[in-house]
Amino acid sequence: MNYRIFGTIAVSVAAVLAAVSLTGCKSKDNGQHKEVAVPNVRTAAAQSIGSTRTVSYPGRIQPAKDVNLSFRVAGPVAAVHFREGQHVRQGDTLAEIEERDYAIQLAATTAQYEQVKAEAGRVIELSDRGSATQNDYDKARYGLEQITALYHAHQNALNDTKMLAPFDGYVQQVHFEAGETVGAGMPVITLISDGAPIVKVDIPVDDFVNIDKAVHSWCTVDVYPGKTFELRLIDITKKANLNQLFTARYALLPASDGTLPHSGISTGVCIEYRTDEDGTVSIPATALFEDRGETCVWTVGPDNTIQRRAVTADDIDRDGNARIISGLKAGETVVTAGVNSLKDGARVKVLPGKSATNPGNLL
Repeated sequence: MNYRIFGTIAVSVAAVLAAVSLTGCKSKDNGQHKEVAVPNVRTAAAQSIGSTRTVSYPGRIQPAKDVNLSFRVAGPVAAVHFREGQHVRQGDTLAEIEERDYAIQLAATTAQYEQVKAEAGRVIELSDRGSATQNDYDKARYGLEQITALYHAHQNALNDTKMLAPFDGYVQQVHFEAGETVGAGMPVITLISDGAPIVKVDIPVDDFVNIDKAVHSWCTVDVYPGKTFELRLIDITKKANLNQLFTARYALLPASDGTLPHSGISTGVCIEYRTDEDGTVSIPATALFEDRGETCVWTVGPDNTIQRRAVTADDIDRDGNARIISGLKAGETVVTAGVNSLKDGARVKVLPGKSATNPGNLL
């Protein structure tokens, strides 16, 4: 037997087996290696809100004047001269009450007035001559004053049988028709002004205390998409209602193209307030989470690595944005979704936001 050849073959086989063994071990190691999944996140940049903040409220457009007109005297309605929707001028006679009884009353008082006036005149003349006593003079003067007051009262009652329009406007509603009897003070006609309408809005107490810091006010109306209407504050109540709201009235100005909404329409009112904090930023409230007693956010670095950051949040507005007064600068990127499943220092994959090709923020 050639031991040299056998030895060579044995060495060769051993070498092959060793190579196969090493290859198997490497393959086994590779099989055990697992890639760490990179979480997908959505982000938003902290927006500087400078020295102002904007708050939205529901409002309602109303006529500047909306009054229920009534007679000062009672009686049957003789006539109603205008119907709903008709335009009236200041001083127009809107309705009348039967004046017969009031005319008779005035006629009787007029006769009595003329008689007392003549008698008082004679007494006063005698008093000037020294021929009448002081008592006669006082009775004549007081009697004349009484009948004069009664005469004017009955004269006014007759005049009050006619209802006159106190301003230019439109008849909104007629509550009584001719032939129906009304009492003094009962609403007969509702009249609204024809000038520019106003906007009424309820302001919460926390914004009421800052109303003097309001720098800009405007409103939008659904039936006029794309248009904004400037507002000018007229007045605001000084006492809150039961819901702790203060009612403000704003003058409604036309849009740039002259459009002016009609009364009775709901509107969204926006008021921009001046704030005293510089460097305040706004981020979606979904970016906030609690950790070890602190309010925190995940900031995203240029290499998509996240870092935990403690911040101070002031409040959350009606649009779901949180005001951050410290701990974050404008332009810094924060994670807005899935914040509770992340770890400090981890790398993330930022999903694209809304765009022309991704309008639903779905990609």
